[in-house]
Amino acid sequence: MKLYFKLITGLLFVLILSGCFAEDYDVGVPTAYLNLSGIVDIQLTESNISWETQSENVHETIEDVLKFGFSQDEIRVSGNQEASIDFKENEKNGGDIWTDPEITVALLNDGHRIELEMNDQREFRFPTSKGNYVLEVKFTNSAGTAQYVGNLVIQ
Repeated sequence: MKLYFKLITGLLFVLILSGCFAEDYDVGVPTAYLNLSGIVDIQLTESNISWETQSENVHETIEDVLKFGFSQDEIRVSGNQEASIDFKENEKNGGDIWTDPEITVALLNDGHRIELEMNDQREFRFPTSKGNYVLEVKFTNSAGTAQYVGNLVIQ
């Protein structure tokens, strides 16, 4: 009986301690990248962030997203050029576990909004309309919402 009790106690002790070594999947705000034709990765700038997890609580607000977007470095693309969006986890949090994020991509200019359709691999094409636009990418999941912008020139 003593041996049985010691084995049960030892097993319980091991199970309790093994829970202390679990990985932390409490990830932070991802970093967004625009990939042009599979060659160039351009990091987009965070604008409006509302992100809450156990390890991170980030709230940033940009009042005039258009003005902020146009103040970024220009990203020159061609009309009808193929591109994709990629997200990478912030290095300090170590992991890219996002459950079913909702991702939208749009071009903004003078009160106009052009939604860009993406496929399952987050690939899309820019319109053929030449001009200067703010590229807006929104990432939403259970931890919150992150908005990214870039100053896009379609040639």
